[in-house]
Amino acid sequence: MLNALSLNENIHYQSVLDSMRAEEGFDFAGIAFYEQASHASPIKWCYVSGNLNERYKLIVLRKGKGLAGNVMKTGKRMVIEDVADTLSTQDQHKYPIVLCEQLTAMIAIPLWYDRNVYGVLLLGQRNHRPLPKNHEFISFHNKLGVFCEED
Repeated sequence: MLNALSLNENIHYQSVLDSMRAEEGFDFAGIAFYEQASHASPIKWCYVSGNLNERYKLIVLRKGKGLAGNVMKTGKRMVIEDVADTLSTQDQHKYPIVLCEQLTAMIAIPLWYDRNVYGVLLLGQRNHRPLPKNHEFISFHNKLGVFCEED
């Protein structure tokens, strides 16, 4: 497995993330990747936009655990339109990015390349703002280099 960042060395992820967040109308955006070139490696939030603090840097996930880990395991989008209605207080603790960034609605999209999920794009809202009406059609085609949503 290649390192996700080496696949797109010429992509400036932070700029892309900043503009995607603004264009799509979200309060928060983040990209999580495996820390190393291995599916057993921890998953970390590498790039964020609209963050409240730096606590996201402390979050270390494994495949199948937390928001990014679940999306990386299933390879499917995860949409939570209302965190309070969907997740119990206990379940919210399993999603540390929700807590530290105070997200109340979000969509997490797998980043596929060559039949493998290398990362997750997360777009979220705060203060009970709803997801944009077109959230089912959010696409990052031609924005994140070789990555696509489905392989």
